[in-house]
Amino acid sequence: MRIELPYLRIAKSYEEYSPTDLNSVIADTVKRSNDHPCYLEMVDDDRQLCLFFREGQIYSAGKIEDSQFSETTIKDFLLTAGQVMSPQMTCFEVNNKILHSLLILFQKKPALKLLTSLVDLDQVLDKIENEGKSRIVCAMQEAVLLILRYEKGRVTALCHQASSPTPKERSFREDFLVKTYTLSAERPLEITVYDDLLVKYAGDAKMIEEPDRENVTDMYLSKPPVVTLVFKDREIGHWVLDRPVFNIGRTADNEIVVDNLAVSRLHAVLEKEKGHYYIRDCDSLNGTLLNNKKVGRARLKPGDEIVIGKHTLKFQKQTGIEVAGGPDIAPFDQTVIFGPGQVPNQPMPPIDGNGVTPQLVRKTSDSRIALSKPIVMGKDESADVEINGFLVAKQHAEIVPHNGGHVLRHLNGRRKVTVGGKAVKEHILQNHDEIRIGKHEFIYEE
Repeated sequence: MRIELPYLRIAKSYEEYSPTDLNSVIADTVKRSNDHPCYLEMVDDDRQLCLFFREGQIYSAGKIEDSQFSETTIKDFLLTAGQVMSPQMTCFEVNNKILHSLLILFQKKPALKLLTSLVDLDQVLDKIENEGKSRIVCAMQEAVLLILRYEKGRVTALCHQASSPTPKERSFREDFLVKTYTLSAERPLEITVYDDLLVKYAGDAKMIEEPDRENVTDMYLSKPPVVTLVFKDREIGHWVLDRPVFNIGRTADNEIVVDNLAVSRLHAVLEKEKGHYYIRDCDSLNGTLLNNKKVGRARLKPGDEIVIGKHTLKFQKQTGIEVAGGPDIAPFDQTVIFGPGQVPNQPMPPIDGNGVTPQLVRKTSDSRIALSKPIVMGKDESADVEINGFLVAKQHAEIVPHNGGHVLRHLNGRRKVTVGGKAVKEHILQNHDEIRIGKHEFIYEE
C-alpha cells in the first residue's frame, strides 16, 4: 500500500519510464532541484522508495516497507530503479519544511509512539507548546500521513498530501486535530513524536559538479578507481580504492608500502571526499609530486601520476559499473537542510531543527562567524578569519564540514594550533571546544 507523502505539486510523472531512462530522469531532477527541493518516488508492488534532491545535489534516500520508514543508500535506490521493469516514477516539488520533515521520518527513530485511542492529543500538543520545544508530530493510518511541525513551541507547518504553505480558515494545529479526529472515528491513528531534528546527507552522497550532471548514475555506480605502484617501469603493486583512506609510507603499518629511504614513515594519504579522491602530503621530508609538481593536497583525475621518492603511483579509473551487493561508496560530508547564507551546490554544516548554524566565536570581541561553508584562518587579507602574529602563516588553519560536524586542520605555519591546550594537526571539533592560535582564542559553538 502506497503511503501518500506530502508535496506542493507534481513536477513530472514518468508514466512510460524504463530503466534505460534512469540517467536522464536523475539528471532532470538534479537540474530541477536548483530552483526547488524535490523528491523522486518510485512505487513497485510492495516497494516505495524516495530519492531526495536539493540545490543540484542528491541529498538522501529512503524506503517504506510494511508502513515502516527507514533510510537506504542512494546507490540502492539507483540499483533498484535500474532493475525494475515497470515502476511508477513521479517527481514531487516540495519546500524546505516538507523536505526536512520527510527526512526526519526516514532517518530518525521516534521519541514517542502512541495511539489516539489511548492519549489526549490536545494535551500532547499543549505540552510541546508550553515547553517551547522543536518537534515533529506525525499521525498515520494506512495510506494517510499528517505531519505537524513545531519550531520552539510554535506550529510552523502542516504537511499533508498537496500541502498548503499557509493555513486557510483554521490554524495548522486545528486542521491537524480535525483531520486526525475525523480519521480516528473509524479506527485509531498511530501518533509518533520526533525530538531529534538533525538530518544529514546519505552516507554515500557525492558532490555532483557540472560536468557530472548528465552522467549521475554512472558516477554513483561505477567501480572504484585503482592505483598502481611502479618502480623503474616495473609494477610493484596494485590497489582498488574501495575505502575512504589509504596511507602511503615506508613502514609496514601503511596500506601502500613504498620501500625507499627517501620516503617518510607516513609520507602521504589518498583520501576520498565528496565523491573524489585527493592526494595529501603528510609533511614528508622530500615532498610529494603530482604530475611533476610539488603539492600539499590536490584532487586526482584519471591518468595522474604521483611521485613519492623514486616510485610512481598511477591513478586510473576502472571500466564497468557496480551491481547489487557491491561495496558501499565512501561517505560525503553530512549536513542538514536549514540555515541562513546557504550557497547552492556546496555542502552545508550541521544545523539543528531550530535553524541554528554552528559558529566560531572570537573570545576577545565576541564576534561570530557562521560556519556555513569551509573557512580559512590566517594572515592573508582574503582569509575568512584574519589573525596575525609571529610564525602565523597566510593560510594557517581551516575549519571544514565533516561527517555531520566540523574538522579543524593546521595547514601551514610554525605557530601551534591548540584545542583545549593540546596541539593538534587535525581535530574533530566538539561543542564548546576552545581553539588557540598564538594570542588568538576562539570557541566552537554548535
